[in-house]
Amino acid sequence: MHSLLLAMLMTAASPQPQPLVGDAILHYVRSNKDGSEPEHVVQFRPTRTGIAVYKWVSKCTTAAYVTAEMDADVAQGSAYVAGKVARDGSQAKFGTLSLDRAEPALAVDITPPGADRMQMRHALSAQPYIIYDFDFADLNAFLQEHPQEVHFSFLLPVIWPGEPSLFRDYGRLHASYDSDTVRDGRKVRAFFLGVEGPKTGQGMMWVDAEQGFIVEAELNLPNHAEYRDFRLKLEKVEHGGKPAWDALTRGQYAGCPTGN
Repeated sequence: MHSLLLAMLMTAASPQPQPLVGDAILHYVRSNKDGSEPEHVVQFRPTRTGIAVYKWVSKCTTAAYVTAEMDADVAQGSAYVAGKVARDGSQAKFGTLSLDRAEPALAVDITPPGADRMQMRHALSAQPYIIYDFDFADLNAFLQEHPQEVHFSFLLPVIWPGEPSLFRDYGRLHASYDSDTVRDGRKVRAFFLGVEGPKTGQGMMWVDAEQGFIVEAELNLPNHAEYRDFRLKLEKVEHGGKPAWDALTRGQYAGCPTGN
């Protein structure tokens, strides 16, 4: 009887993790595997199917602000909105990418700052897919909603300026569960990553065992032209939801000279 009561008390006293959707803001650094070319990548899920990503190298300079709406199963993106951080912290939109499920294809309509409008379609050989240069934000949402998955795969297109369709096809990304371990003081589930495509890829991913978000991931394929390969590493988890998110994006130009 005493042991049962003690167990009940310990369970009641155990801190419950704060929710991810609508609250947690995940701060990462994306870089080459050796840590060079670091860029801050901040991810937030305002709703179950919504994603917001803020990317910056230094304050008072241009920073990306990209949003996405996932499908009902949180398995792949239905639509993405490209933009940059405006001086008031809002999203200055300049393009969209949407999924045509029937074809299937990605439809792009974008007018980059200072450039002409581009409209094109990129055929997908299968579904589901993730956009690699979205820095695994879509994969992160999938993992949080499907915490028991031990093997999964996605097509891995990446937006690559200079390609005829604006995309480069890396092939198919496979993830297979390896083991439970500890990474940076967190209990994690480790996954092997492999890419089958024009160029073979391999890497590892470590996922928080309790809440399913990425703690670290690395792959030997770059997701931007100026990189050699890819690493995404968690810096911290901030709580505070939309007010905290808005404060972050407003802070990009806080105290900066006019015109920056």
